[in-house]
Amino acid sequence: MDIEIICNTDDAELFGNIRLNSRSCQKWIKELPAHDGHAVIVGGGPSIVDYLPIIEKRRELGQKIFALNGAAKFLNRHGIVPDYQIILDARPGNVDLVGDAKEYLFSSQCHPSLFNDEDNITTWHPAMDDMEDHLPNHDQEYALIGGGTTVGLSSMCLAYTMGYRKLHLFGYDCSHRHTMGHAYKQPMNDSDVLVKVTVDGKVFTSSLTMARQAELFPTVCNNLIDLGCIITVDATGLIMEVVRKMRERPDLMPEQEKYQKMWDIPAYRNMSPGELIADYFVELAKIDCNDKVIDFGCGTGRGSKRIHELAKCNIQMVDFSDNCLDKDIKFKLTVADLTQPIDLKADVGYCTDVMEHIPTDDVDAVIKNIMQCVDRAFFQISLLPDHMGQLIGQHLHVSVFPHEWWASKFCDYEVIFSSHNTENAIFYVKKEK
Repeated sequence: MDIEIICNTDDAELFGNIRLNSRSCQKWIKELPAHDGHAVIVGGGPSIVDYLPIIEKRRELGQKIFALNGAAKFLNRHGIVPDYQIILDARPGNVDLVGDAKEYLFSSQCHPSLFNDEDNITTWHPAMDDMEDHLPNHDQEYALIGGGTTVGLSSMCLAYTMGYRKLHLFGYDCSHRHTMGHAYKQPMNDSDVLVKVTVDGKVFTSSLTMARQAELFPTVCNNLIDLGCIITVDATGLIMEVVRKMRERPDLMPEQEKYQKMWDIPAYRNMSPGELIADYFVELAKIDCNDKVIDFGCGTGRGSKRIHELAKCNIQMVDFSDNCLDKDIKFKLTVADLTQPIDLKADVGYCTDVMEHIPTDDVDAVIKNIMQCVDRAFFQISLLPDHMGQLIGQHLHVSVFPHEWWASKFCDYEVIFSSHNTENAIFYVKKEK
């Protein structure tokens, strides 16, 4: 499939909702530590009729029920009050989907009418370009929730952010059963465009939105599994064929091949994190013309170029791929695998938005190999999943952990400076204590 979904609400209205709701609702979702709780995430697919006894049993065991959209009212009719009702969609008609729940998790892009009549609402912010430009000052930590275009995918990431590592999905069918797209009537979706989706000769009727959810499900699911989640799926239809294909998938692409392919895609070069934070690094580390700097995982090379422009220092670039540099970058590139010792020496290391790309089992070795080359090193580490890997059917951020986890990886070094926000963590460290 190659499906592009356009939002059903224009940007001006979305950001207007975000500005209003984020100021009227002061309870925002923030990242919580991992715990042993189970998240039972119930979508509206036709199969939830079949699985009601299992959902009820999980509720009796103390597992938390997350109901998506109209699934809350459906569960209410069967004697279940979910712990949470989640709504993402911005259309005003979603007010009719609000049922009884112990707590409401409404996205900040939802129509303001959803916030008028319910108490105990906690706002969550979908990860969107320029989202934080529209948020007010907020004294507490908060998270931006990824997952993509549907409430089903976003809810998986939302549960992870709330500390759940055991996710049980129900009603994620992503296809119709006979003429029914939901287990209940939902008139606001009656006009959805339907498509035929074929998987290994099996044909499913699906809305465009649900077909896109099925397409993106493996990426989101695999990212969460790599982050330590256990995910079960009880459903029928298209999603189960997708799950079956996931089990049959070939081994992941070798790391070097992955990045060779990515650097051949012009869009991957659009942003250079190393370039954006170079000024900050030069000032923090007091880099001058007498210093030698190694840019570990230099990517496009624009970060190295900016550092040299500012400090006139000696720059050595290191990267995994020989096709990463922009054409106008003339500094020397050493192609090396950071998981192996590197025969280079310098005063300072510069490593921006690299560590999250390192397989978790190799993180300690990479930090050690970098620190053996330099006296001190600056690390900027992304704390969020990536989206660009979807361009080649892979995921790139394979070590996505909170700031505290990364801080523990530098406990053998003297931390000169550290900071973090919802997107990045920064560590400026020197040799062993």
